[in-house]
Amino acid sequence: MEAVKRLITSVRPGVRFREIGNVIQKHANAHGLSVVKSYCGHGIHRLFHTLPNVPHYAKNKVTGVMKAGNTFTIEPMVNAGGHNSERWPDNWTAVTSDGKPSAQFEQTLL
Repeated sequence: MEAVKRLITSVRPGVRFREIGNVIQKHANAHGLSVVKSYCGHGIHRLFHTLPNVPHYAKNKVTGVMKAGNTFTIEPMVNAGGHNSERWPDNWTAVTSDGKPSAQFEQTLL
């Protein structure tokens, strides 16, 4: 959650969406943690899951710049082990591939 608090202070018009991943991964890595790369935040408009995709890891290639009025989520999964994840047969539950603990949290930003 601390990574999200740090991130929220950097969210403002003119900042590239890819910067979100840089902030989250830098903070996670500083604490010996990894960030799942297979899930991302997303825009919210008339449909719930829309562009932009908002990766939570550094060196991502997402394009776009935040603008006043954008609504999007950040919902990183931070792992005590590696960044790889798997889905259970229920096709919903995500777990770490190495069985290490993970935490996921979500914020919607306007």
